[in-house]
Amino acid sequence: MTNTKYRKLSELAEIQSGLVLSRKEVKNNSTLAVEYRNLNLRSINDDGSINVQLLDRYLASEKLEEQFITGINDIILRLFPPFCPVFITKTLTGFVVPSQFAIIRLQNDVLLPEFLCCYLAHRNILEVLAIRESGQTSGGIKISALSELNIPLPPVEKQKAIATYSEMNIKQKQLHLELIQQYDLKMDAVINSVIGGE
Repeated sequence: MTNTKYRKLSELAEIQSGLVLSRKEVKNNSTLAVEYRNLNLRSINDDGSINVQLLDRYLASEKLEEQFITGINDIILRLFPPFCPVFITKTLTGFVVPSQFAIIRLQNDVLLPEFLCCYLAHRNILEVLAIRESGQTSGGIKISALSELNIPLPPVEKQKAIATYSEMNIKQKQLHLELIQQYDLKMDAVINSVIGGE
């Protein structure tokens, strides 16, 4: 039996929703516009990665506050299913986070962001939270409910081990998907070579 401690997420992190894009968007073709790229629902993959090719171009009327921009070690979470928490690495910084997402920024060293991201993605925790809040599987999550979520705090070394294993697991899944796609392409080529086709 473990004696892992739990604390509310609000005690460990700052949690807020993203920017309502229409509030800061350029209304006309102003030469003073500040250009960004923003996350959208299509750009978040099921494995918690970001497809940067699917980001939108966003023209703001002014320089945006840093609180709405992705930073290293942030966790970005869709507030509607599928939830897919995303851990922000150095290569994913500088993107605008719209209001359909929550931004979680840890404020301590007892909880690793990589571990928190793993935990939020584990065993439908967020889906259960959404059902508890709205009573239906298609419901969203409110920032207030996310703030009240109890987070386990195993020793940091264990958190590191879990995060490392999770990262390897995601990479293996991506490699398997790429391999399947290659086999599909090869199969198409074989069939086309036998029966003809473009």
